[in-house]
Amino acid sequence: MTDDATLSEFGSPTESDDPVEQASASSGDDADAPDGADSGLSTYAWGTYRCQQCDAETERVWRADGQLVCPACKRW
Repeated sequence: MTDDATLSEFGSPTESDDPVEQASASSGDDADAPDGADSGLSTYAWGTYRCQQCDAETERVWRADGQLVCPACKRW
């Protein structure tokens, strides 16, 4: 059998698994991405959002032209 590991051996205290904290830590600027490269941005999200086009509250958003928009504003 092996010895038990401590939690401190698995990551530093500055690391975070919180996606909101990780998103705020990143710059979010896609201008540096080379042409044709995957930007890593999601196309769909769920939770509590406000549409960036019509300003309505929604639980589902899609990315359209760099904005998160509600189903009514998404051009299909």
